[in-house]
Amino acid sequence: MECLLCGTIINWQPTLWDLLCFKKLTPPRVCARCSQSFTKIGNADRCRGCGRQRGNLCEDCQRWQQKLGWIIHNQSLFEYNDAMKDYMQRYKFMGDYRLRQVFSHELTTLVCQQNADLIIPIPINQHTWQTRGFNQVTAMLDCRYSVDIIGTKAGNKEVFQSQKGRQQRLRTSQPFVLLNKDEICQKSILLVDDVYTTGRTIYHAATLCYQAGCRSIKSITLAS
Repeated sequence: MECLLCGTIINWQPTLWDLLCFKKLTPPRVCARCSQSFTKIGNADRCRGCGRQRGNLCEDCQRWQQKLGWIIHNQSLFEYNDAMKDYMQRYKFMGDYRLRQVFSHELTTLVCQQNADLIIPIPINQHTWQTRGFNQVTAMLDCRYSVDIIGTKAGNKEVFQSQKGRQQRLRTSQPFVLLNKDEICQKSILLVDDVYTTGRTIYHAATLCYQAGCRSIKSITLAS
């Protein structure tokens, strides 16, 4: 098989343990060289809010707490380094659907470990559906999730968050609408997105969930 990122031939053989443990075999989708270009995020000494920066609670999360009275616990798998930026450019913006497989196993595993009542991927608007053809988050998830609880407002054609500066992101108005309030009430919610930058998108979705009476909420992102 070929590396999805560079095309190098990957020589992979399952071990005897892989065959005997009766689990789904997951061959590598990228070569060792490409895999090493991505930096995994450890849990030690990370902000208990965004999970990105060092320290107990970073300045960004302190501002969210002051503004809303609460913070969301986010966990990311990888740092948003140059390799991840290139991956997102090819997968998300150029629409290479094959690349959903690169991190599917790791992201799905982390999501399932949270044992949430409801897994809600961050939705994309109709304009993005028409131009890209897929939701970059749901395409990576190999598990059951809910897409009929939070939607985007009709007519919303916001430009990609990556095209905005920090202050523009923070000033973004609420792009989401709650489609099914009854499903959320008293449930533990897990929001899933691709990249955590300022937290504005996650907090927009989380605010709707809290307003609908969810019991708890946290988020998982591929990178931050």
